[in-house]
Amino acid sequence: MRSAVTRDGPGSPAADLADVLLRGSDEFAGWWERHEVGLRWSETKRLAHPQVGRLDLYCQLLLEPDQGQSLLIFTATPGTEHHEKLALLAVLGTDRFTADRGSV
Repeated sequence: MRSAVTRDGPGSPAADLADVLLRGSDEFAGWWERHEVGLRWSETKRLAHPQVGRLDLYCQLLLEPDQGQSLLIFTATPGTEHHEKLALLAVLGTDRFTADRGSV
């Protein structure tokens, strides 16, 4: 997340998420300050959403190994069909969807 905030700058989704977490969690703020929040990239995930269809997304996993906590962040490459579908989900609201059994 730290690299995404640096790369995309203030007002980016990563910066907004970091701000929310920093304001909402003293524990996260401590990790962030001490650089204890690690970023591990995993492979692309394929998700099936009932309204927008298949989404091929990059999955970022933030880990805090001492507490066993993690946070998944899904993103798509700007300008792609999957990015547009992900943006549409922000309009549709929060829905639950499951991983496609044939995922990458």
